[in-house]
Amino acid sequence: MKSPSFHNPCIQVTNIKVWLYDFEESGDKGLKEYAFVTMNINADFTPIFTFNTKAIFVSVVVEYETTSYNRNQIMLWSTTITNSSTARIKSHKTLNRYSLHDITPSFNGVNGTYTLEWNVIPIIGMIKYGRADSNDSKFTCAFPNIDGSATYK
Repeated sequence: MKSPSFHNPCIQVTNIKVWLYDFEESGDKGLKEYAFVTMNINADFTPIFTFNTKAIFVSVVVEYETTSYNRNQIMLWSTTITNSSTARIKSHKTLNRYSLHDITPSFNGVNGTYTLEWNVIPIIGMIKYGRADSNDSKFTCAFPNIDGSATYK
């Protein structure tokens, strides 16, 4: 599916902080790294909102590789657009809504690529998937060390 606006939708990560947490109460044993991501999101979905659009589900996904697993994807943030008047997203200093921690205990030496994705949910018909795939609309950066913070511009 084509890009939803005349300019490319984009995601920009401005800050990542990584801390150690003990997830023992959730059944995981031992300390694991947990990341907090601050990002700016800019997209206009009005051009793809038609008479047959019931909703557009928009999400920010981070993809990364580790030595144990080739491809990892975690959804960080999402929203549902239900009408064309709210189809423009301009969000500044947004924190990840969903937890960011890995099945392995560490993000050490891992680069993450942050991408904006969407699903157009029609009134009648099939759901269509879209993704901001151009290099200008993705953001790649490394996770900082434990108890550290990295700021990106």
